[in-house]
Amino acid sequence: MSNFKKIYDFDEVVNRRNNNSDKWTAYSKEVLPMWIADMDFQAADEIIEGLTAMSQKGVYGYGKARPDRLLEAVIYRLQRLYGWTVSKESIVLLPSLVTGFNVAANVALRRNQNANYLFHTPAYPPFFAIENNIGMKGIGVPLKETVDGHRLHYDIDFDLMESMVTADSEILMLCNPQNPSGRIFTKEELLAIEAFASKHSLIVLSDEIHAELNWDRPHIPYATLSEDAKNRAITLISASKTFNLPGLSGGFAIIENAELRQEYEKAMMGFVPRMNVYAIKGSELAFDYGDEWLAQLKPYLIANRDYLVDELSKIEGLKFVKPEATFLLWLDFGDTALGADAYKQLLKAGLALNNGSAFGVSGNYVRLNFGAPRVYLEKAIKLIYSALSAAS
Repeated sequence: MSNFKKIYDFDEVVNRRNNNSDKWTAYSKEVLPMWIADMDFQAADEIIEGLTAMSQKGVYGYGKARPDRLLEAVIYRLQRLYGWTVSKESIVLLPSLVTGFNVAANVALRRNQNANYLFHTPAYPPFFAIENNIGMKGIGVPLKETVDGHRLHYDIDFDLMESMVTADSEILMLCNPQNPSGRIFTKEELLAIEAFASKHSLIVLSDEIHAELNWDRPHIPYATLSEDAKNRAITLISASKTFNLPGLSGGFAIIENAELRQEYEKAMMGFVPRMNVYAIKGSELAFDYGDEWLAQLKPYLIANRDYLVDELSKIEGLKFVKPEATFLLWLDFGDTALGADAYKQLLKAGLALNNGSAFGVSGNYVRLNFGAPRVYLEKAIKLIYSALSAAS
């Protein structure tokens, strides 16, 4: 690996159209894609070098099911970032975090064939998909939305949660940091979730994939709150969002309750493949060598966020979240000329965002990915103005 400190150029434009990129091939070449949650930056040099060296060996055999070096890297990172001490035995390797959602839901169904799960809306689309994937009822609980000028803010509505939970509720699907709102839940909010889960005997599946991309406050892993939280928690983490490796796939479920972990691993049997060798190596390299790249990336993303906040604040009627984490910006065009047709009108103007309907809300909401060179953001602002002008 290189020993000198490289200065990364996140303004560099990388052509991804010839690389089987979902983001860059889903729409025509005339459209600027700022939708699916991967970034348009090259990974850290150490990751590129390590994966290249592995590929050049020319042998692509099976990897170990539980590679010690990777498990040690996960343990060290959790301890260093959060003071969270976990054992090797508590770490379950996954081919993807979305797989981890569905395995957790299967655990709940094995306990109770009438089980349902709770989740907050607007929500990451795979939380909705669990219902169709395994035939388990999902109960979407809207977050409380407040507006202050251009700013949207979301809070958990605990009274509404109490009114919607049922005797058959078995699991709460928590997303923290929350996607798409970019909220990092406070310790007080997490303690209230803990009390709710304890009262209703719920498993808490905590998707913490965006945890290291935090801007405005520290991230607190749900499982570190208390012994009760630890015993209810299935915490999902991955190197994929932080280090821009989603195409490698792979992630981890941290389950410290041995009985719950056995249920989880049993639900995986015969259905869930091993983490692939490139995900293993990429995750290991990211955790071991990616910190300098990440230290340079974070201020770039914060500057991108703040640039968008400044520019979007000039648009009358537009409301949006200033995310506390993630490289995702949630916007509401409902009081602009685009209205409920925002996604379609923006696409017509040449800008592809995520449609709010995929997150369980109306089409005046869209999600914008600002994990990209600044030139793309500047073009996106121009395209938003173009769409507004055409709709006026």
